[in-house]
Amino acid sequence: AGSANETVARIETDRRRAHGLAPGVACGLAFAGANRPPDAIGRNLGLLTAEELAGLDLSQCSLCVLSACESNVGIRRMGLGMRSLQAAVHAAGARCAITTLWAVDDAATRTLMERFYEELWTNGSSASEALWRAKKELRERGAPTAHWAGFVLSGDPDAR
Repeated sequence: AGSANETVARIETDRRRAHGLAPGVACGLAFAGANRPPDAIGRNLGLLTAEELAGLDLSQCSLCVLSACESNVGIRRMGLGMRSLQAAVHAAGARCAITTLWAVDDAATRTLMERFYEELWTNGSSASEALWRAKKELRERGAPTAHWAGFVLSGDPDAR
């Protein structure tokens, strides 16, 4: 019971600590090395926040795929709106993004992404058509809705 109480206390502490942060700082991507301590000036080089992502120049990017869990989920703050990885890639200039609404199954994501890229690159489908076909294939195989329905496309549906 002690470890469960410690976990609850840590989550509550983290929630209070994050409450005052800008929404774009409270979500991001973790890369190799993200669990290393910060460098001499306090930077964690394994993390890319949504705020940092939004500051990149993705104006030449027609399609950004973030198939990791909850890449469409963000934090809403009064006066600042919603900030998420999806919003960040569009703010950076990407024409189209595919993101996820919830924690997605790894094996199902792999299958969906293999089918998606086959449609996109081999068959020349648009991003929206490729995603629709990949989802349809998983549905036809009897995959649970949670394995395919969380993937969403935003922006230009004709992107390739």
